[in-house]
Amino acid sequence: MYDITKLLRKNHFNRLLNLLPSPKQKKRGRKRVKKEALLNGILQVLVNGVAWGKIADCGCGYASCFRYFKELQRRGNLKLIYQILAFAKTDITNGSIDATTVTSFEFRSMAGWNGHKKVVGTKVSLFADKNGLPADVDFGKGSDNDKKFLSHHIENTVGKPKKTLNLDMLYMNLSFRREMRRKGIRVNMKCRKQDFTRKRGHKFKLDWEKYKVRFLVERTNAWIKNFRCLRIRREYNIAMFKAFVYLALILISDKIFLILKWVRKVKPRLTPRQTWLSRLTATRCNSLATF
Repeated sequence: MYDITKLLRKNHFNRLLNLLPSPKQKKRGRKRVKKEALLNGILQVLVNGVAWGKIADCGCGYASCFRYFKELQRRGNLKLIYQILAFAKTDITNGSIDATTVTSFEFRSMAGWNGHKKVVGTKVSLFADKNGLPADVDFGKGSDNDKKFLSHHIENTVGKPKKTLNLDMLYMNLSFRREMRRKGIRVNMKCRKQDFTRKRGHKFKLDWEKYKVRFLVERTNAWIKNFRCLRIRREYNIAMFKAFVYLALILISDKIFLILKWVRKVKPRLTPRQTWLSRLTATRCNSLATF
C-alpha cells in the first residue's frame, strides 16, 4: 500500500478518517472497501495531482476511490464538515479577505479571463481570521471583480461578530465602506491618491497594527496551491473542483489549529526572549511549510 506519510502526517490522516463517513455495508453484495484505502487514493489525487487512473496501490481500485469521493461531493459532506470546523474554530473579529486565481482550461462553467493576471482561471476568495484559519470561501469566474465576493462573505458569516476587515486596495469601494460603518464594522485598508476623501469630518485611516495579520490570508491562499490538484483546474465539473478545495481547507484548518494549540501550550513556559524567538521561527517555518 502507498505510504500515507509521504502525503501528510499520520495524526492528520487519522483525524480526517474520524470526520468522514464510512461506506455502508449491505446485507447482500460484495464487501465494502475500507475507508483508509479510499482516502489514501483520494489524497494521492489531491496532493500529488495524479489522474484517477494513475493512482498507486492503495488497497483498492481507482474507480472505488472516485465513486466514494463523488458520493461525498453529491451529499455535501465535505462542505458541511468544513463549515462546522470554520464556525467552531475561527474568530473573525479581526479578519482579512483575499482572492486567488487558479489557472484553468476554458471550461464553460465558472472559468473566465483574468485581465490582471493574464490567465484563464477560476477565482477562489477566502475570508480568514486573525490566525489565518479560513472562515469562509467563495468561488467565481476569473473575470469577476474581487469586490463581488465581499457581500457574499458577509452574508455567509452572519452570526459571528466582525469588527475589522483588512482588505487590499483592489477592494476600494466607497459605498461598501459606508455600509460596513453603519453595521459597526471598520474597513482597514490603504487608500490611493485618486480615492474619495472628505474635506470635513471622519476620514478613512489605516491601522498598521491590525493590518499586519493580512499576510496570513495570503499564506493560506499559497497553501491551497501547494496541492498540485489545485494549481491548475482540470475538473470540468465545478462541483468536483469545489469538493477538492473543501478537502484542502479541512486539512489546512487542522494543521493551523495544531500549531496554535502547541504555541498556547508552550508559551507560558518560555521567557520573553524565548517567546519572541519561537514566534519568529514559527512564522518562518509556516511560510515554508508544505504538505
